[in-house]
Amino acid sequence: MELYLFAEKTDKNIFVEFKSVFLRKSVIFSGTFFLQFILFFPLSFLNDFQLKITHFIFGDFTQLVLEFFLKKKNTRIDYSSDSYSMLVLIIILLFSSVIFSFIINQKKTKRFLIITEYVCIFYISIILIKYGFDKIFKAQFPEPEPNILFTRFGNLDKDILFWSTIGTSKIYNMIMGSVELFSGILLLLRRSRFLGLLLAMISFTQILIINISFDISVKFFSLILLLMSVFLVRENGWKLIIRIIQLPKRTFLDQNSILPYKTFFKILIAGIIFIKIGLPYFNTEEEKNLMQFNEAYEVTALESPFQYLFFHKDQYLILMEKSSEKMTVFHYDVSFDSQIILKDYNHHISKHFVIRNKDNSITFTFKNQTIHAKPVQYEKMNALQDRFHILVD
Repeated sequence: MELYLFAEKTDKNIFVEFKSVFLRKSVIFSGTFFLQFILFFPLSFLNDFQLKITHFIFGDFTQLVLEFFLKKKNTRIDYSSDSYSMLVLIIILLFSSVIFSFIINQKKTKRFLIITEYVCIFYISIILIKYGFDKIFKAQFPEPEPNILFTRFGNLDKDILFWSTIGTSKIYNMIMGSVELFSGILLLLRRSRFLGLLLAMISFTQILIINISFDISVKFFSLILLLMSVFLVRENGWKLIIRIIQLPKRTFLDQNSILPYKTFFKILIAGIIFIKIGLPYFNTEEEKNLMQFNEAYEVTALESPFQYLFFHKDQYLILMEKSSEKMTVFHYDVSFDSQIILKDYNHHISKHFVIRNKDNSITFTFKNQTIHAKPVQYEKMNALQDRFHILVD
């Protein structure tokens, strides 16, 4: 029995020791990676001295990996975010971080982590302050250029759409820039550093979601900044967060004074509200198009003054003129004899014949003219494509 207890205690001690060593090595590995990333990943606003150092140390090896392993010849090596060269750099830094995690012993761990913490905090602070000012002064999201303004929405890629749309909002740029600037300043002060880290995590999480959703080519960079913020919070910070959000053992709903019928009525009211809110999302297909029209048609007759016909999902017929791209809007209904009833903004009502041909084109009578139009596959436009690129080159 004593031998069994001794063996069990020994196994437990070994497990605790292994867990302690593993956690320490993981923290050292993370810190080493972030330090190397700060040193070797070139920031565009720091001139090009970082790029020269990185290219001098890793340039030849990066080119070797790109050509022989990734089969990417004549690829630009600038280590910009989401590029193949950055991917190779990250792999190199991960391997070197594993080596350093075994070189740095337990005695040097505390000093190493203190240095790492200060360097990472200043790095994140600089990033937040820089991009905060960029947003406030509209350097990051400037107003769209004329070539963007005169380009149709559907022909723009998602990243340009987001960049251009955000550039039109001064309020958004001022608010987001101020939050990032405030977060960067808080990081520089010891007493407010934890709050600054929480705001930084929120900012970088939002940025990462935007970059992934709109396929913006700084996904790797924003992900590493988020992980760096999480690394800086570490054990003590997470304990505080859990303590803040932890619910009390006895909640209001656990009290005996709550009668069953009250709970029933609460659930009933909440259910009715959710059904009322959610029902329109399930009925869109049923009344989407009364005559099963395509949503966009291109006018084929050269003599017609119109270029496109659009059947809006809310039962609006929109005619776009060729010369000025002016939009003429009517609300439409379908009569029992399959004619379209149009009503303009002055409440003038008119009836028009619409014939659907076998090739899905339509023949439409409007203002003593016959309009022939063919369906447009607008779903293939750039803005509607669910594209996602991990790498950009």
